[in-house]
Amino acid sequence: MKASAKEIHRSYDELGPIQVMDDGHKRYLAFGTDDEQSCQLIHQPHLLQHEYTRAILLALLMVTPKHITVIGTGGGCLLTTLHHMLPDCQIQGVELRREVARLAYKYFQLPKNDQIKLHIGDGFQYLLDTDSNNTDLIIADMYLADGIDQQQLSQQFIEASYEKLNQNGWLVLNYWLDHKVEAQLVATLQQCFDQIYMCDTGGGNWVIYAGKVDINEPIIQEEKLKQVSSAAGFSLNHFLRRLVVLT
Repeated sequence: MKASAKEIHRSYDELGPIQVMDDGHKRYLAFGTDDEQSCQLIHQPHLLQHEYTRAILLALLMVTPKHITVIGTGGGCLLTTLHHMLPDCQIQGVELRREVARLAYKYFQLPKNDQIKLHIGDGFQYLLDTDSNNTDLIIADMYLADGIDQQQLSQQFIEASYEKLNQNGWLVLNYWLDHKVEAQLVATLQQCFDQIYMCDTGGGNWVIYAGKVDINEPIIQEEKLKQVSSAAGFSLNHFLRRLVVLT
């Protein structure tokens, strides 16, 4: 976040402060810390700014989704981008904090239309309470003011996500690099999913992609890479080169 950024909003809920900062070029969401929860170009809101959110889009090389579930929406930047890239896709956001969702609409240009739905509540509980298993892609980015929501690290969360994905679905998980790839997490992923990849984004995060597809099925096609990169507004090659099989 630039030092020139000025606070244009501050509010509080039961989990603490929520700030919106603006430097005239970009807008930022913060939870009372120096960490940016969201960052958006004011005049190009669909162009992702954080490296890890850009890396998440590698999942669109692995599946062409008709339904996406995003758990932990923050300022809604990823939802805005996904809607821009896939205007016919149904997007279900799940955000723990109602005030954060309100600010996503007010300050971060989150579109209001029938293609994007937003549920307010705990992400893990949402998975447990949802009966259908028709989502193609689950993206989990559950962070609080003091770091990752520990539920996202749990075996139960991985298993619940698996149950909510359709037969060709993918789960995408964002982590800070200081959270080691624990053996139990890897074992749970390997027990549930056929293909598992990891990308060190180079920006302090690593992203896991776990798919319910045949292990021999090719996931990267050159033409699709060009199409997704063009729609995203940047090349995915940087992240594709960092993609490795998680073993």
